Amino acid sequence: MQHSERAAQARRELDRKFRAADLESIHARPHSGWIRAIREALDMSQAVLARRLEITRGSVNKLEHAELHGGITVSKLTEVAAALDCTLVYALVPRSTLEQAVLNQARAVAAETFRYAARTMELEDQAVSSDRLREAIERDAQELVRKGNVWGTP
Repeated sequence: MQHSERAAQARRELDRKFRAADLESIHARPHSGWIRAIREALDMSQAVLARRLEITRGSVNKLEHAELHGGITVSKLTEVAAALDCTLVYALVPRSTLEQAVLNQARAVAAETFRYAARTMELEDQAVSSDRLREAIERDAQELVRKGNVWGTP
């Protein structure tokens, strides 16, 4: 199996997983952050969480603030999750499907190539219709996806 075929298969599989997951309900972090929200829902004080993590109460406060401001590591979140009897779920969730992201990139690359050629032809009074240009871009984009050359050469 070619590299581009494996990548396409991986995209389809990940897209299926994303569609099957109910990510909307957990997409937005609670206003106070996950650590504090769960700690408070468990009716656990910062002192108790500190003892479970073997750190100071002030350090727990710093962790809660660090989570809110993006300054906490995945490793530290994993430790805190375990202390809260939770599992850390870490995911990068595409804004659209991975397949669509690849196709959009391929279209952008193809469009740049064809727009340059179309401008040159227009200057020579040999303009191409917008329909023909769109067809050519789509054809080239599909070829880029098939070849696995959407993001340029490594």
